[in-house]
Amino acid sequence: MWQTILAELASPAFIAKVLGSIAIFIVATIIAMVLNMVIGRWRVSVVKLLQKKSRERATALETQIRIIRRLIVASIYSLAFVLALLQFDAARNIGTGLLASAGVAGIVIGMAAQSTLSNIVAGVIISFSQPVRLNDAVIFEGDFGLIEEISLMHTVIRTWDNRRIVVPNGVLANKVIQNWTLKDPSLLGVVMIYVDYYCDVELVRQWVVEIVKSSQYWSKELDPGVQVVDLTDKHMVLRALAHGIDAPATWNLRCELREKLVARFRAAGVALPRIRVEQQNPA
Repeated sequence: MWQTILAELASPAFIAKVLGSIAIFIVATIIAMVLNMVIGRWRVSVVKLLQKKSRERATALETQIRIIRRLIVASIYSLAFVLALLQFDAARNIGTGLLASAGVAGIVIGMAAQSTLSNIVAGVIISFSQPVRLNDAVIFEGDFGLIEEISLMHTVIRTWDNRRIVVPNGVLANKVIQNWTLKDPSLLGVVMIYVDYYCDVELVRQWVVEIVKSSQYWSKELDPGVQVVDLTDKHMVLRALAHGIDAPATWNLRCELREKLVARFRAAGVALPRIRVEQQNPA
């Protein structure tokens, strides 16, 4: 028996089929590499061109191209695998049998790979419906980050502290996610300021306008402003509003505004909240 099997494996016909299968995979690899290179260069040139006109369109197109490229490469290797198997009579006979029971096989495979298929389908849906795109600023389950990668199976979110959150596409498609850059990347930043009742609100308003308009993080779309939003038994509550270029810039703008306001408060002796005690009957 073993002699028969070894003789068959050493036969010129079997070796030719093995070499044919290897050649199929080599050709598939070359085709995949060439397509990857061509599509990659085309993506870079088109995205650069679109970024001059519309960042939103450029990001949307880049997301779609990446998913389509992965689908094409996966299809090439799947076809190569099938063609390689068809070189052998045993695999061909198995394939014929499977075709006869394609309905049952499809159900079984579908049930076994339900999670995988749902992630792939969700990845394709995400790339075209685009609730999120590459480099979008998002909040997912309490974590803020940027969309770093969208693959067929999962999406990678890079958090502000450089962690990576890997979310299966099937989960992402069924979860509520905040997208801060879906239509407009700029954000309105809010800084709360607690001051004494003797504080000159108009002076603080002038400071806020000067600081924000001189900042590199200001979007220049909306003028900054200050509002008195609350009065307590101890202090006034001011709210400073400033428009940042995007989510990271808005965060930096808020931090810069706080830092420079504190410096101006100290330099000008503006009244910060303090507790006063009134003494009656001094004698």
